[in-house]
Amino acid sequence: MTARELLRPVLLARDLVVALLAMPFLLPLRVLPWNTACALGSLYGLAAWVFMGESRRAGLVNLRRAYGPSMTRRKAGRAVRTVFANLGRSLAEGVRFSAFSARGDSSWETLYDAEDPALQAQLLADPRPKLFVTGHLGSWEVAMQMLDLRLGGRGAVVARRVENPFLDAAIRHVRRGGGWFIEKSGAVAPALAALRSGTSVAILLDENGGRSGPFPLFFGRPASTRKTPALLSALTGAPIVVGAAVRRGGRFLFRLALLEPLSPAASPRDVRAATERIVAIWEGWVREDPLQWRWIHWRWRTRPDGSWESYTRLDVREAFASPAPAAAEASA
Repeated sequence: MTARELLRPVLLARDLVVALLAMPFLLPLRVLPWNTACALGSLYGLAAWVFMGESRRAGLVNLRRAYGPSMTRRKAGRAVRTVFANLGRSLAEGVRFSAFSARGDSSWETLYDAEDPALQAQLLADPRPKLFVTGHLGSWEVAMQMLDLRLGGRGAVVARRVENPFLDAAIRHVRRGGGWFIEKSGAVAPALAALRSGTSVAILLDENGGRSGPFPLFFGRPASTRKTPALLSALTGAPIVVGAAVRRGGRFLFRLALLEPLSPAASPRDVRAATERIVAIWEGWVREDPLQWRWIHWRWRTRPDGSWESYTRLDVREAFASPAPAAAEASA
């Protein structure tokens, strides 16, 4: 028996204690009235802002390099606090929204407006399985659950498993829609099988894609992005649908953009072009609602030359002490 197997009961006990400690914070988000739950979630986000120093610094550096000298240190600091509050609100919205599907309540339909009702109707009438691509803009948990409700639970979601098995079970219960979950690590094969069986697949695509690239421009800076949706589209003939639920007052605006499927004979250049198109659509939406996007993520950490960005206090001082690169200034 290995040391890890011997320690397994201890590790499970630790994880259970952590999950139990988290429940008093999560349960109110499920049962409180919508506005109260959202306000509480924003407070959780501000509490995280206090403790997550590296994430605060990443947000400051990212904002400065994306917007150039017009993004002052004071302005960036206010923006980062707002981003944390919005992330907490997104958590609350996802937990609270899950109560609608749990009780079969159709009143959730009053919470959103379709930006393009004709496109929404077209997609719902299209029998082909689809690749839904979204990211951490607005309320992505609500976007995924709305999508699942519209599809009648006939889909799969690519998501990273939470290491704590009890919290992972709780999160999957909240995200009960989506048919089933595909573990993010090694997701290509099961996602391919799902699409070929007629099941739509949803993927988050606004995170750092690592050294393998490609590196389309995002806010004027090369950003490593996974080419998985474009590849899966070429292999299966599934159209790519980019979507997001952004806040507009007390409601959501559901945004959609359609990219027809790539040819099975798509070249690496075609795959890159499709990935660039997805990133361009996403950037346009982020520019319209910048404080609803997760600037604190290490989106640009991996550079094309293989080096990594860091987010130390020195990096923050240097970012605001010197002019931003010309590419970033031009994108502002």
